[in-house]
Amino acid sequence: MTKTATRTSLTQRTIDSIKPTEKQIDYADSVVRGLALRVSPGGAMTWVLIKRLPDVGVRRIRLGRYVRGGEHSAAPYQPEDGFPSGNRALSLKHAREEATRVLALVNAGRSPAKERILAATKRAKEASRGTFRDLLQDYVAWRKEGTEKRAPASARQTDEWVRLIDRLDKLSPGMLDLKAGEIEPAHIVALLRPVFHSGIPRPAKGRGSKGRRSTGGAQGGADKLQTFLRAAFAYGLSSEHSVARRAVRTYGLVHNPVAPIPREAKSTPVTRVLSADELRQFWNTIGLAPNVGEVMARLLRFTIASGGQRTHQLAREPWASYDLENKVISLVDRKGRGGQPRVHLVPMTSRMVKILKELQPLTGKHAYPWSTNERTHIDIASPAGAVRYWLGSEHAMLYGRRIAPFTPRDLRRTCAQMMQAAGVPDISADRLQSHGITGVTGLHYRNAAALYLPEKLAALKAFDKALAKALRNSDATQ
Repeated sequence: MTKTATRTSLTQRTIDSIKPTEKQIDYADSVVRGLALRVSPGGAMTWVLIKRLPDVGVRRIRLGRYVRGGEHSAAPYQPEDGFPSGNRALSLKHAREEATRVLALVNAGRSPAKERILAATKRAKEASRGTFRDLLQDYVAWRKEGTEKRAPASARQTDEWVRLIDRLDKLSPGMLDLKAGEIEPAHIVALLRPVFHSGIPRPAKGRGSKGRRSTGGAQGGADKLQTFLRAAFAYGLSSEHSVARRAVRTYGLVHNPVAPIPREAKSTPVTRVLSADELRQFWNTIGLAPNVGEVMARLLRFTIASGGQRTHQLAREPWASYDLENKVISLVDRKGRGGQPRVHLVPMTSRMVKILKELQPLTGKHAYPWSTNERTHIDIASPAGAVRYWLGSEHAMLYGRRIAPFTPRDLRRTCAQMMQAAGVPDISADRLQSHGITGVTGLHYRNAAALYLPEKLAALKAFDKALAKALRNSDATQ
């Protein structure tokens, strides 16, 4: 049990004369009421404040350990915020100042016990908050799972995000281990700047290890990275306060650090449209280009003949989706905000059916028509590569000049403008190319794909006549 000595005006000389006893003794100070120097039998000296607290009783609040004034003079006294930790070295003078400060806190109604509990809770909460890496990984997992309003992200997309996280870790070691709530715009700029000016290093092997390498930075890559990071922080801000969220991890976000950063990538709107002569040259010679096989050549012709359907949507559908008897293709469209899949029925002209019948001897026993093996369809990036091979060949010459570069997307745009020139209403052309109705109306009411088939067929027939003219074929197919 601690014994309290008679209150006296503590001085340096008095303290120097104190000797340890068999019991712990508190030497009370008469200058600051409640301040005492506790001396243990082992000789340790500690400053305490003895004070009666409401609903608690008398308590000893540890202020710090005693140190002689001369030893303490090199470290000026700086009061702490709130109640003291009790670990600081205090001279007599500074102990009196600290005691006076703590007495003011107690007299103002503050409780050291409650504040210790709150501080411990805050520390535990901070420790449980997710890191920058946790936030990115949780966002990828959330997108992979999908929601009622957003379809699950494809394996290809999630794999790319995972690779991107790994590359960020190599570009800026340690940053991903910071708490997500600590990330500021300056951190994001530090991640984006090297990508913008130098690009992201390609992997040594595997997907993405080949192809063209940037020599002047990767503005498009930086823009995609910025979009990914912005979406991840937006997810963190919204999900942390969602009652439907299963995960208990928090991030402590108060703002999106990516939001203030301007989009620096220059927008280059694409308006490339092939002329009738260019389209005819491509149609007639795509199969002659080096590294372009028969299946790929027919896929690109089929893309044009279908009125400019998305090449990757055609490629990933199995033979079962191509109904030659009823001349209808059943595609799954995942385009649009949220990526919710919807059925997109495309009628077929005789020109399209002819291409498929030519394809049957090549891939009729495969699961997919547009394939080079029995199990999987061609890579959806291959059509763009085939167009590049053709553009680099001797067949991309017209009237002594090389044809300007274009992509499969430009073929789609060319088809849309051909329909417009043929008098096809814009709404019909949009439906044929699957620019469908979005929002609640499209989702719940106008979602019967088969009802639009007659309108699409009329648009496709008009387009096929225009295509026949462009190919200098006087017999329009039906």
